Amino acid sequence: MALPKNTTPDLSFDWQVYADATFAGLSILIPIPLLDVAFEQFFRRRMPVVIARRNGLTLSPSLRMDLNRGRFSCLVACLTWPVLGLIMVLKRLSRNLLYFLTIKESSDQLSLYWHRAFLLDYMCEAGYLADEATAVPAAEALRETLDTIPTSPVNELARQVVYLPHHLLRTLRQARRGQMDAEMEKARSLMARTWDSFGDHFLEVARRYDDIFQQVQARLQAEAEQKAPPKG
Repeated sequence: MALPKNTTPDLSFDWQVYADATFAGLSILIPIPLLDVAFEQFFRRRMPVVIARRNGLTLSPSLRMDLNRGRFSCLVACLTWPVLGLIMVLKRLSRNLLYFLTIKESSDQLSLYWHRAFLLDYMCEAGYLADEATAVPAAEALRETLDTIPTSPVNELARQVVYLPHHLLRTLRQARRGQMDAEMEKARSLMARTWDSFGDHFLEVARRYDDIFQQVQARLQAEAEQKAPPKG
């Protein structure tokens, strides 16, 4: 499997790249159990498709599934979902009483989604998703990178954005239809004014992704060679 060519990441702000990431991160603030998860997953799943289309790529259904897959297997997720679902509902209900405790979690989540959007865009630009041979390790490298990189440099901006929407459910419903209200226009403008200050950070994130991709690619290739039947 050949490595994609080296590409300097696009560090400029493009709302098309970060819109769904912003909506997914803000969804946690919806004070209705399970509805918040439904909105978050909708925007999370839409992110790779929109970002790939921006870069002139069409993702296969299997690649979309791989990019949206979490750290745990489907079997583990199915077995633990009832317990996790109960904990999640109780947690969401408690947030209705102590809403301010949700702000930090939402800011952290929003920051993480911005990093995910940046990496998805970079993966498209650099050619990681142009070939199935590199797309598989690229998707795994995405998960491993998001697990290890610091996202705190943009947390303050995320916190400011979290405080902007006053009619969040209406805002997210419009966003699902491709519309943007005045509150999200304020968020977009704030992000556009601030984004250039994070250039060095995101450049380091891209470099870290490249390193992890090479590690994942080498690991998967070694595993494939071990599983291959002996010659002769």
